[in-house]
Amino acid sequence: MPSVRSPRARSAPSAPSPVLYERIADDLAARIRSRELAPFAKLPSESELMAGYGVSRVTVRQALRRLAEAGLVISRQGKGVFVAGAVVSQELSTLRGFYDSLVLQGHDPKATVVSFEHHRPKFSAGDLASFEYDVYRFRRLYRLGDMPIAVADVTLPGAGHEVAREDVERFPVYALLKHVVKREVARASVQVRARGEAGIAKLLNVAPGATILQMERTSFDPKGLAVETTVFHIPPEVFAFQLEVSGPLQIASSIKRIDPTAGSPRPKTRKPGGKQR
Repeated sequence: MPSVRSPRARSAPSAPSPVLYERIADDLAARIRSRELAPFAKLPSESELMAGYGVSRVTVRQALRRLAEAGLVISRQGKGVFVAGAVVSQELSTLRGFYDSLVLQGHDPKATVVSFEHHRPKFSAGDLASFEYDVYRFRRLYRLGDMPIAVADVTLPGAGHEVAREDVERFPVYALLKHVVKREVARASVQVRARGEAGIAKLLNVAPGATILQMERTSFDPKGLAVETTVFHIPPEVFAFQLEVSGPLQIASSIKRIDPTAGSPRPKTRKPGGKQR
């Protein structure tokens, strides 16, 4: 752990010194801004910070909360606290691979193949003979520094070419299609939704039930045949999706369904032979 520059003192667990936790937060913030603590790196544990600064757990947590409020750190339940990095943008208007987008923004992503399998489903079409082809499925975990930032579930047909686990470990998806499967990508369709999945949350070190962005991409060759489908699972605080559109601008002439009573005061009624109410 880097040397501690703040004075050692211990505060009562029930009443942390405001000055002390602020000074600890300022010291950690200075290390983050100087990149002594790099973006997406894991901070020392609470116990290590307690020992390093000579303070109580309450004081350490108060300092970390201050850093989180400033947007300098991200907490992962049960996994620790990580230095926040710049928001990663995924451009939806450009045909570019996920890995390539990270590299283009100056990141150095690490990808781990979590699982890999393939099988040969059989199909029959009327009187035509059954035919077989390999379908490959694999899951990748992407990290920036020490922080998991995405899980990708990939499905692609081999199109008569054998795909080995070593190929999956070596190539990003689009490079795998080009160099191993020998298929060209002409366009892609992308959908983004929000979901929560326990297994994915565990891989990303987020709380069970937490909302996770899910980006589903299907890529097509020049003939319109699907060559791969990938579902990316992404923590919302790490990523921003960007889409640029151009005109001409389409403007509706009017809003056709308007409730004329919405927001209007309720009319007064008068009882027969009585006073107005």
